[in-house]
Amino acid sequence: MIINSSSYTSAIPVALSDTINIPGPVVRTSGNTTSVSADKLVDTAAKFLQVVDADGNITNQGVQVGQVVYAMKPVITSPFMPTVATVVSVDSDTQLTLSANIFTTTAVQGYKIYDANQAQAKGAILNVGGTGNIFVETIDGDQVLIQDVPDGQTLSIVVKRVLVGTVASAGNPATTTTATKITALI
Repeated sequence: MIINSSSYTSAIPVALSDTINIPGPVVRTSGNTTSVSADKLVDTAAKFLQVVDADGNITNQGVQVGQVVYAMKPVITSPFMPTVATVVSVDSDTQLTLSANIFTTTAVQGYKIYDANQAQAKGAILNVGGTGNIFVETIDGDQVLIQDVPDGQTLSIVVKRVLVGTVASAGNPATTTTATKITALI
């Protein structure tokens, strides 16, 4: 696949994950949390359940298992890097069970839900806003550590995931992503 600057049609902030691909880029639903429960997304104003009318027409697509959830105001990471989980189950119209505990504060947190990007994952080009190293997985499955990426740099490698990485141990080098404010151009 040839990617050039005229190929970009969308952009999404990158959430670091060793298992979840960069999603979307279309936001399927969004909102704000209304309470906190471990591994849950709770929003009393949400409409997470799929709705089918009497004629069998889907009137609300709802949220599906496997979709990707971004917590837009993470507690630990940069405000420009959301935290991420996938939907494990749709419990009710107002509650989802997630693969990770990404809503950990009682403060209201914004969220966005995207389609998963799994089968034949779309590739993304990365723009880095905060200097550091980036550990990526390419669309061909190669894992590469790109070191000392400066602010404002757009990388010319097509990736499907930005990995958290690991600290150096037992003779293996560090692969930790330290760059911040990463945006995926899709």
